[in-house]
Amino acid sequence: MSKKDEGDLKFEEAMAQLEEVVRKLETGDVALEDSLAAFERGVKLVRVLHARLDAVQEKIEELTRTDKGDIATKPFESE
Repeated sequence: MSKKDEGDLKFEEAMAQLEEVVRKLETGDVALEDSLAAFERGVKLVRVLHARLDAVQEKIEELTRTDKGDIATKPFESE
């Protein structure tokens, strides 16, 4: 599997790669150097995911802002 630059990954791709890193680390059958590299990759992916979620939250707040500038919240209603 080719590793795209973290910033170029879609949210779902980054999440899948993070899950792969976690599975790899959980096995414990990885050399120390490889474990460190996997951990570093996982941290980068977590940062990407966190940034994407923050951006989505900011966009939602922007879309739900009232005319007075307050953020209007209401319960999510699923179909």
